[in-house]
Amino acid sequence: MSFKKISIVTFGCKMNQAESQAIGEKFLELGFDVSYDKDLVELVEGTVIINSCTVTSEAERKIRQYIRKVKRNHPNIKVIVAGCGAYTMPQAFTEAGADLILGNHEKKHIQDYINEYGIKTDIDYWKKEDDPILVPKESYEGRTRVFFPVQEGCLNSCTYCRIVFARGRKINSIKKNEVIKIISGYIEKGFKEIVLTGINLSYYGFDNDENLEELIFLIEKEFCSSRVRIRLTSLYPDSVTNGIIDVLTTSSIFEHHIHYSLQHISDDVLKKMGRRYSASEFFRQAELLRSRDSHFSLTSDIIVGFPGETETDIYKLSEGIKSLDMLKVHVFRFSPRPQTLAASFSAQVLGEDKAERMRFIEKAAFQSREKYLQKLMGELSDVLVEKDAFSGTTGFGYDQYYVPHYISVSGKHENDFLKVRSISFDDKGVKSIVL
Repeated sequence: MSFKKISIVTFGCKMNQAESQAIGEKFLELGFDVSYDKDLVELVEGTVIINSCTVTSEAERKIRQYIRKVKRNHPNIKVIVAGCGAYTMPQAFTEAGADLILGNHEKKHIQDYINEYGIKTDIDYWKKEDDPILVPKESYEGRTRVFFPVQEGCLNSCTYCRIVFARGRKINSIKKNEVIKIISGYIEKGFKEIVLTGINLSYYGFDNDENLEELIFLIEKEFCSSRVRIRLTSLYPDSVTNGIIDVLTTSSIFEHHIHYSLQHISDDVLKKMGRRYSASEFFRQAELLRSRDSHFSLTSDIIVGFPGETETDIYKLSEGIKSLDMLKVHVFRFSPRPQTLAASFSAQVLGEDKAERMRFIEKAAFQSREKYLQKLMGELSDVLVEKDAFSGTTGFGYDQYYVPHYISVSGKHENDFLKVRSISFDDKGVKSIVL
């Protein structure tokens, strides 16, 4: 291998971030100089590995733009594009200047391809049995939290989604006893926040007769006396059982928070999206969660401008978000993706209408967030500090509800739990004082 300097650049989800860290660790063991510097400040020659995303056309546009920028400013650097975007549109990245294209199977064995060129993507990779999940030993980019992928694959047929083409329908899960061992290892290394992630965490254990509820119960049992925080990434409403709700609303280690992969609140739109739950199912869960813990936080992804979405649908979405007092709503404009059913649907929403609807829903999301944060004023929280004071005496961290806190504190507290009282808030988060 001749390219001994490598910079790994990540686009997309927490799964990608975890995999990027694991890839970096592979190369470190092989004697490479590894960084995660997107600006390539110290990389004059060597290799850039781009871990790509295919969720939106905007993500793919940014990747192409980045490739061209690297080739223009650093002609001696080799560009490797790997992952989801590389699998679904390899030719576009090659035309942008990439030297090597690797799919999701090849990404897991990237050290074997480092000196090659061209397009290497196995279209049937999910049929392979020897395709282990890339699990990092350390945190991504030196963060205080570590992303732990416990599952791969998705069995859904959402009409707008391209991930099933990139990641496959085969479910691959780490057995729950092995999950416990890995979490124990993270805790021994000093990590106090562990984020369980996957392509679709709701399908954890479908390949080995286990399930997410069993895993959560076991984690709670094994680590309930530990000073650690466990966070779950996106869940579908139809996968959140009463047992999961019981643990998440009472646990001292699991965050009292769910990020819902919701997408909409109109049943008509949900049906067109191919989602397998109703708005009433989600609202029932939200009511139950809040009855157990009035501050239990809800965040969600929402798509606006889906084909056939009406003004009634968008109004229903706005009112629903405002009624839920949600901590955060990530709003995305519908992006018609190649190979998906939704791209061929009639009644496509015009671009300017999508932008207007996005502003409308973002306003509702802001109002919802304000209502939620207002309820926290004067309340006590346990904040896990991520950053020591970086501006005067202000540190930063998240509490047990995944609320961001800017803390008036002095001294070194990174990776410590602090008891704080919320005193005010703005669009960035809550301002707190240490008790």
